[in-house]
Order: sequence, then structure tokens, then C-alpha cells
Amino acid sequence: MAGTSTAVANVVTNFQAKVRREYVREGKFGPYIGATENAIIQTNKDLKKISIPLVGKLKGGGVIGSGTLRGNEEALSNYAATLQPTHYRHGVLVDNEENEKPQFDLFSEARPALMNWMMEKKRDQIIQALGAVEASGTYYNYGGGVGTGATGATAASAGNLDTWQAANSDRILYGAAIVNLTSGNHTTSLGTVDTTTDRLSPSMISLMKRMAENANPLIRPVMVKNDEPWYVLFVGSYSFRDLSQNSTMTQANREARQRGMDNPLFTGEDLIWDGVIIKKIPDIDKFTDSSSGGAYDGIWGAGASGDSLANTGDNTSRVGIGFFCGAQAVGFGIGKMAQFDRAKEDDYGFQQGVAVTAKHDIKKLFYNGKQHGMLTSFHSAPRDA
Repeated sequence: MAGTSTAVANVVTNFQAKVRREYVREGKFGPYIGATENAIIQTNKDLKKISIPLVGKLKGGGVIGSGTLRGNEEALSNYAATLQPTHYRHGVLVDNEENEKPQFDLFSEARPALMNWMMEKKRDQIIQALGAVEASGTYYNYGGGVGTGATGATAASAGNLDTWQAANSDRILYGAAIVNLTSGNHTTSLGTVDTTTDRLSPSMISLMKRMAENANPLIRPVMVKNDEPWYVLFVGSYSFRDLSQNSTMTQANREARQRGMDNPLFTGEDLIWDGVIIKKIPDIDKFTDSSSGGAYDGIWGAGASGDSLANTGDNTSRVGIGFFCGAQAVGFGIGKMAQFDRAKEDDYGFQQGVAVTAKHDIKKLFYNGKQHGMLTSFHSAPRDA
């Protein structure tokens, strides 16, 4: 009796397909990535330059009755956000011990470390994009040089942040009150954020929602099951801590959510308030606080070219950041899906290299100077004592 064995080529092909799915869909942001205009992070695929268009809604009054329409037509406004995918690669060398194993074993041995590296790269670039700003038509990282954000983006200066803030005053909230914003002065506005009244709370989330609904242009919610509008607020661990411990939120979880071990009071998972899903992304905090010295550690804090979030609140307190997102907040331009490749033999056949490569660009979407699908919240979020 002859047994069936899987061809090596088939194993590798299936493995690559799994890698490509994980590249886009896995991780904390995975459920919010999609190809349609209803996704928070909208993908687009092209090998070269990518444009995600926006066609503005009509604002004219039209004509009524027998009024003449000729000469009263309205121009259709349209804008484009461009992305420039570039390659991101990393690899490992495998010596002859592994070289003597079948090909698919070599890929399997290398996969966890290399795929985790690519997934973390995508995650951190999404966070960097959420914090990015645009000033006078130029796209900037909030902090961090070339290579930490979108293709070619550099760190914003304090003046760049002031310009961005003035253009987006209807979609930036400092602390718990709209009046905390001083137009054109990001530094002064951050200085109003204090450690008592301006910690993340349910009332602040409801205010963000009203601001999103009244922004011009409005921030569209993500539609679920065709007719259920939802927003998603991404925050770091310290912001999530304050919200989860807020008495109004704990009462809501206790009295309105399901009882048992699946309740957020026990799990620490997503919170829900007023049609908003609040999702904890612990990695947001490393952008403000230095930890292991990575490329993204502290670049919104001590490493920021403009205003540090580590010490610019009232009495030099730490300021947390939240990203209140609707549809089309971020563009994910995919030039090449993630895949693994093997290098030719080296060191007299003793070593072989295995590499992962992908080509993409991830940017916050700006149209006519406005961050399109999101509101930015700056609130107090002190580190644990």
C-alpha cells in the first residue's frame, strides 16, 4: 500500500498564502482593515503610487419648480490622498543543520520571528499614521524620523503642529472641554490638560461622538449590518485604565453588560459606550514613553521634534492620546503582499538565508488639509506611581 505525501511545492504555496492573510488581517487592528470605504483602515493595491480619492458631497441648493438649472450646476469637489509603497525586509541566516532539512521545515523554523517582525512593523506604522499631521500640504510624523512612519515622512515641528491644529480644530479635543483649544497654538492647548478633570471618561467619549457628528466634513461612522453606526476609539493602557475605573463606566458594565467572567470588569477587554467601541492598544504608550530603545519608543515624548506628550500637560503632566475613528481614517497602500524568500547558498554551502519582504505605505488620510476619518483626543494619562 502506497501512502500519500504532500509535495514540497504545495506546502510552501499554502504557507505563503497564510502569511499573506496574516499580514493584512492579524493583530489588534486586523478587524478594522478592509478594502471598502466602510473600513477604518482602507486598503488599496498597486505596485507603484496609490491614490485614494474622495468625492465631496454637494452643498448647493439646486433649483425648485420651473427654475432654470442650466447655469446653476455645482462643481463636483474631489480630492486625492496619495501613498507611495516601499519595501520593508528582514532576514535570518540558517546554518547547515537546518539546511539539511526539507524546504518547508526551513520556512517553518524562520516564520515565527520574521512574521512577528513584519506584523509589529505594520502595527507600529498604523499607530504612527494615526498620530500624523499635515501642514501646508506636507505630511509629517508627530515625532520620529524617516523610516518610522509613511514613506519619506519626517518629524513635525511645533509650528507644523500648530498649523495642523488650526486646520482641524473641529476634530481635536483637549481634555474634557472644547474651549480648552486655543486655535493655532498646540502648546498652550496641551497645557490646559490637568490630571483631575481631564482623564478619559464616558462624558468625554460622548462629546467626541457629538463632535464627529457635527464636524465639517463629518466623520462617518462604520456601518455594521448595513444600518448600525459605530465608532472606534483606540487608546493606550493608561487611558484605558482611567476609563475602566471611572464610576460611570463600572456601573454600566455592572448593570448593563452580561454577568459572569466575560464581563469587561473581569476580562479587561473592549469597553462600549454610546455607540463607541473603546479598544486598548498597549503599544500606543511606547510612542510616548521610552522603554527598550526601539525605533518607536519615546518619539512622541522626549524624542518629539514638536510638543512632547510626556510632560506638556498642566504642571508638566503626561498627556495621553486617543484616536476616535470612523470610516477611512487611514490608508494602507499595498504594493506587494508579505512573502518569504530563500537566499542562494553562501559560505561554501553551509548557510542559507530566509527573508520576509513586503511593500506598503500606511498614512492618515488628509483631504484639503483635514484629517478625514478621525478625531484626536488629548487627555491626561499619568503613568502608574
